[in-house]
Amino acid sequence: MQIVRELIERYLPGHSDEFIIETIPPENGHDTYELDTRDGKIILRGNNAGSVSAAVGWYLKYTMNANISWCGKRIPIIEKGKLPMPKPYRRVIEQEFRVYMNYCTHSYSAAWWNWDRWEYEIDMMALNGINMPLAITGTEAVWYATLLDLEFTDEEARDFLAGPAFLAWQLMTNLEHHGGPLPMSWIKSHEELGKKILERELSFGMKPIQQGYSGFVPNLMKDKFPDGKFLTKKTWNNIGVTTEIDPLDPLFKKIGAAFMKNQKKIFGTYGFYACDPFHEGEPPVEGTEYLNNVGKTISELYASFDENYTWVMQAWSIRKDIVEAVSPEHLLILDLDCQFPVWHDGYWGYKYIVGRLHNFGARMSSLHGDMHLAASNGFSKAKKYAPAACGTGLFMEGIGQNPAFYDLSLEMLTRSDSVDPYEWTEKYIERRYGVSGAEAENAKKAWKLLLDHVYVPNTDYTERGTVLCTRPCLRLRGTGPQDSFEIHYDNRILLEIIDLLRSVPSETEGLSYDINDFCRQLLSNYAQKLYAKVSSSYIDKRFDEFIKYKDEFLVLLDDIDKMLAARPEWTIQKWISDARALGTTPEEKDLYEYNARIQITIWGNEQNSLLFDYAWKEWSGLIRSYHKPRWEKFFNMLEEKANEGFDYPAYEDTLRVFENRIVWHADKFYEELGNWEAAWVNDTTPIELPKVNPNFVFEMVDKYKDKI
Repeated sequence: MQIVRELIERYLPGHSDEFIIETIPPENGHDTYELDTRDGKIILRGNNAGSVSAAVGWYLKYTMNANISWCGKRIPIIEKGKLPMPKPYRRVIEQEFRVYMNYCTHSYSAAWWNWDRWEYEIDMMALNGINMPLAITGTEAVWYATLLDLEFTDEEARDFLAGPAFLAWQLMTNLEHHGGPLPMSWIKSHEELGKKILERELSFGMKPIQQGYSGFVPNLMKDKFPDGKFLTKKTWNNIGVTTEIDPLDPLFKKIGAAFMKNQKKIFGTYGFYACDPFHEGEPPVEGTEYLNNVGKTISELYASFDENYTWVMQAWSIRKDIVEAVSPEHLLILDLDCQFPVWHDGYWGYKYIVGRLHNFGARMSSLHGDMHLAASNGFSKAKKYAPAACGTGLFMEGIGQNPAFYDLSLEMLTRSDSVDPYEWTEKYIERRYGVSGAEAENAKKAWKLLLDHVYVPNTDYTERGTVLCTRPCLRLRGTGPQDSFEIHYDNRILLEIIDLLRSVPSETEGLSYDINDFCRQLLSNYAQKLYAKVSSSYIDKRFDEFIKYKDEFLVLLDDIDKMLAARPEWTIQKWISDARALGTTPEEKDLYEYNARIQITIWGNEQNSLLFDYAWKEWSGLIRSYHKPRWEKFFNMLEEKANEGFDYPAYEDTLRVFENRIVWHADKFYEELGNWEAAWVNDTTPIELPKVNPNFVFEMVDKYKDKI
């Protein structure tokens, strides 16, 4: 249990000797922990290091009223020997598995993480009782070694590997090379980082999910093995084609065995292997027999490597004919968003995880998330419909937003009961803002408004779009795929919330973050209202009003850009700086900056992107250098068309739309805009960070509040 003492010391320096750690048996096979006291010391009991760590998390949260978050943390400083004593508490965790992270999280949020940042994330997992993290960092080293074994050259192997911002989608078999080639220094450094991550997760008793083999191979493999039976998949979002080796070809097991062998040699293997055949794509051959053979062949591969294997399969692109070829004791299904069992007849009796998805693209981000649903305990409800449910999971594409929603959702991973979201939030206020009693009254009023109007039903799945980061068009459609422009509350409610929180007598980092976040959303919402005036005035040929409103809109973009600079994590400078810090040469630094820039803008193919602005960010520096110039170019074009007497509104309605957005190169203007966007992505000129005082956010609220 030394790892638990080290955990305590990281969060309560100098206090670890005030805790007694004892081992107890699990209850009916379920992880169990207890809190107690004896002789002025705090007793932590659990059946393993993970359970005891969860006891530490509960103590920090509900005895010390600490708040540990990505978005501002608060841990009270206590004199040595004066730690508060907990009330006796016992928790039996009904969920066998508590799964954490989507593939996408590793690239959208964790692309540039170093060990210090990973250590904090693993601590958060342990404190919240997570015992099954997706552990894919460094898998690029496995692919590299495997390809060398298959007689690829160093250059060929690294050219196959995607850039750091896109490795997640390579592991999901969607693409190759995009953002690459991958430097050798990255492969080596992330092999070491992956080992440290696994070592720490294992020390907490976690069951890491590693990458399995699904048949995905480099396109070049067809040249290396001309007698092999290869299947070319349709392009995924216009980012080139990919290749699968037919599972019935003996070469499948040769390549798969090499991959699994190298993973074991580099990282060790721990029994759980993620594999999603035909993720977000169609099988190259139709029919039940082929899909059955896919499931059977992959199962046989894993069994030959590890007789106690568990194949971990996402439900995102699940196929019954593959599933039913796998023995139930060897398959675990991850329902990413707690909705598919209804469609798939309870996953046909197979064990599955009840999950929450919430965020797409690490979009920074609209205030959203159904806290009422989170509080109701989806696991308990799901078990009534599909008894094979055996765990819970959080599968967000990106983290670092909506901290209250995640604090509650993390807690519910290990609870068997539901909670009252209003009562829970009152405790959250005390932890996050460090206030109680009369001092907390305005914060309670603010959070009641948030629960009544903002964090409400039907807000879990997708973000609301943002006009700030939308590729310019006259009639707003969507910022990125899977978002909308519906605002489900009156923006003046946010004004009231901000006014209430401004009066709370607290200076915690959490309160500062929340106020800034709500102010960001307030002005983002107002920008949409203002743009409606820009658009309607142009459509109605009130061109004097159009000039007035579009100038106001551009000023608002500048104001928001400057306001966002008050939070370093809301700046493109930090994102790029973190990326460049991992390069060992100027060329590597430039490559990583390219990855950082393209992921949050064009995303895909520079010549014909379908995923542009998928991972949009309301970030300082990004708005000023990228989004505002796009709007300026668009407005200039509109003025030219108006001067020519050209009916642009009617013309725009004729432009081709895909997934509710005008396509990348819809006409000459968008072609030229695409060329400019590509030039921005390939630029490495430093983007300056505006200087801003801490009160600037309130200056902006006061400036615009009468227009909200």
